[in-house]
Amino acid sequence: MIEVRGLHVQHPGEVKAIDGVDLDLAQGQHVALMGANGSGKTTLIRCINGLLLSTSGSVHVDGLSPGTPEDLIRIRRRVGMVFQNPDDQLVTTSVETEIAFGLENHGIPTDQMRHRVDQMLETFSLARYRQTPPHLLSGGERQRLAIAAAVALQPAYLLLDEPTALLDPSSRKDFMHLLDRLCDDHNIGCLHVTQNAEEAILARRLLVLHQGKLICDGSPEQVFSAGASLARETGIQLPFAVRCCLAVGSLPAPLPLTIEQLDDRLAHWQGPASSPVEQKTEEPTTARMEIRHLHHIYDEGIPEPVQALTDIDLDILPGQILAIAGASGSGKTTLVQHLNGLLQPSVGNLTLDGLDLWDSKLKPQQLRRLVGLVFQFPEAQLFAETVAEDVAFGPRNLGLDESTVAECVAAALHAVQLPHKEYGQRSPFHLSGGERRRVAIAGVLAMNPQILVLDEPTAGLDAQSTQLLIEIFRNLQRDQCSVVLVTHDMDLIAEVASRLVILANGGIVFDGSPAKAFESDFFTESSPLIPPAAWRFSQLRRQREGHAPDLLTDAEVAAYARSLVPPLAETN
Repeated sequence: MIEVRGLHVQHPGEVKAIDGVDLDLAQGQHVALMGANGSGKTTLIRCINGLLLSTSGSVHVDGLSPGTPEDLIRIRRRVGMVFQNPDDQLVTTSVETEIAFGLENHGIPTDQMRHRVDQMLETFSLARYRQTPPHLLSGGERQRLAIAAAVALQPAYLLLDEPTALLDPSSRKDFMHLLDRLCDDHNIGCLHVTQNAEEAILARRLLVLHQGKLICDGSPEQVFSAGASLARETGIQLPFAVRCCLAVGSLPAPLPLTIEQLDDRLAHWQGPASSPVEQKTEEPTTARMEIRHLHHIYDEGIPEPVQALTDIDLDILPGQILAIAGASGSGKTTLVQHLNGLLQPSVGNLTLDGLDLWDSKLKPQQLRRLVGLVFQFPEAQLFAETVAEDVAFGPRNLGLDESTVAECVAAALHAVQLPHKEYGQRSPFHLSGGERRRVAIAGVLAMNPQILVLDEPTAGLDAQSTQLLIEIFRNLQRDQCSVVLVTHDMDLIAEVASRLVILANGGIVFDGSPAKAFESDFFTESSPLIPPAAWRFSQLRRQREGHAPDLLTDAEVAAYARSLVPPLAETN
C-alpha cells in the first residue's frame, strides 16, 4: 500500500505545488489522475518514488519512506516510473540494452533477463528495432520503449506521467488494455496521469488535483457526474459523451461516459432525418511550398540504411491548416524536419515561393524565419531568464534592431495570449506546462514565419490550453500563415484541419479532407488510426437508425442531439 499523509510541497518563491494531500493506493488497482497543467500531478508522483522530497507530510510505500536512504533503494525496486518525455529516461545505445538496463541494475539472472527483454520487445512491437539506437526511433516508439523498460522490472506499483501522449491511437488503445492486464493479472498498482478523459473513464478510480489539492476521489462515473462545474473549477477535459450531453442541456442523470452509452440514451428519440454536415472546401490557390519526389535515407552507406521517406509529393497552401498523421515511425517528424532545412533530402527538392530550399541564395537564417518549427515538448527549448528574453532570441539572431525586436516580442506574446506586461519579466521555468509551450510557440512566431510547423502540439496539455492553441491556429490562418500540424489527436484534426495527409512506411497514402479520410480504409479496425469520437458516434447512430449525418466535432454532435430533444420533451 502507498500511503500519502498531509503532503505539502513548496518550490522556492512559488505557491504550494502540493497542498495537504492524503491518499492511499493499493496494488492491483488502476487509478487515473487528472488536473490542469500546473495542478501538481507530476510533483505528486515524483514524491511517491522519492525523486522529490516533501516540505512536510509523509509518503510510505509498503512501510518504506523515501526520506530514508536505505529505504529509497528498495522503493525504487517496487515503484516504476515512466516520464512524460521519454528522452528524459533513455540512456543506452540500443533498444535491447535499454530494456535490459534496469534488469541488470536489479541483479536479475541472465536467463530471466533475456526472457523478459524478448517478452517486452514483442509486447510493445519493438522486436524489429532490437539493435536500433533509441535516438533513431520516432517519438511514439521511444515512448513505447520507456514504458517497456519500466514494465520489464515487474514493479509492485507503476507511476505513469502522460505515457500515451506521443502514441498513435491504436497503440494508445493497446496500452490501456495492457494497464488492465498489469493490474488484474499481475497485481500491479498503476497511477496513470492523463489529460485524456476517454482514458480516465477506463480506470477503476479517478483522482482530480486542483492547485495542489486533491478535490475529487471516486469512480469515473461519480467524478464526471459533476459535469460542467467540474470542468469550470479544475480546467480538466470531460469525456466526449458528457460534453455533448451538457451542450444539449436537458438530459437526465446519470450522464453517459462513452459514445456507446450516449447512443443508447438517444435510441428511443425519433428526430427528423438530418442531412450530412456540409464540409468546407478550399479554393485552389498557388502553393507556398512545393515538395517533389522527396526521399530520405538515414545512415546511408552502411549495410542496413533506413529508408525513412519515399517519393513524397506535397503542396502547402497559404492560410491552410494541414494535418499530418500516421502510425508511430511512419515518417512524420522526418518529413517536417525537411521543411525548414534541418534535414536535407537524399533525393528530391523543396521550394518556398519558387526558391529552392537548398539554393545557395537562400541562407539558413532566412529559411528558419520563413518556416518556423516547434518540436515535440517545445518547452524543453526554453533557456533564458525571462519570457521576453527567450522570445527575443530569434528576432535578435535575424539582426533586427532592438525597437523592432521589442515589437516582435510584444506581438508574439499577444498572439499566444500571454501579455508582455504580465508575463514578459517572469521566468519561463516558473510557468505551467501549457504556458511554457505557448512561450516556445511565441519564440517562433516572433520571427513572423509564413509557415508554422508544430509536432504534437497538444501532447500533455489540458483542455483549456488545447483550446487556446486552437484559437492561435485559427488566428494564424486568418493572417494567411500556413499551419502544419503533426498529430495523433484526431479530435484536433476534425476541429481545425481542412486537409489531412496520412503517412505509412515513409510514403503518402492519403491526401484529402478529414471526412473523406475517416470513411476510408485507413481508419478500419485493423488500422493504427482511430476516427474522432464525433465521427464514431455518427456511425453508431447510422447503424441503429439507418440515417445520421457525418459528424466531426462536439458542436456538430450537440446540434444533432438537440434536434432530437423536442420529441423527448413531449413524451415526458
